[in-house]
Amino acid sequence: MSTEHEPSGQEHAAWERVRDAATGMNHHQAKAAFEEAERAAEDGTADGGSSLVRRAERDEWERITGTLSDHAGSYDPATDPFVQGQLTARANRARASARRR
Repeated sequence: MSTEHEPSGQEHAAWERVRDAATGMNHHQAKAAFEEAERAAEDGTADGGSSLVRRAERDEWERITGTLSDHAGSYDPATDPFVQGQLTARANRARASARRR
């Protein structure tokens, strides 16, 4: 039986920081930032909570780098299908929660 990981508030905050930092970057810039985040995640494997944040940052940089790999433009969360899907899911959960009250 597989359990689904529910991201923590710290992970959500890490993703937001990465998306803010990536806004306007091209693929090469995002790849350099990903490589830096990857080194930071590897260096911080022994310190618990902060390593979780570093891994979340690394994973988001990796995802954004992949998003940018097939076009020459810059990153914009407003056109990122993954981010837009998250926002839609949050809005749907909020509406469903409001209906149950």
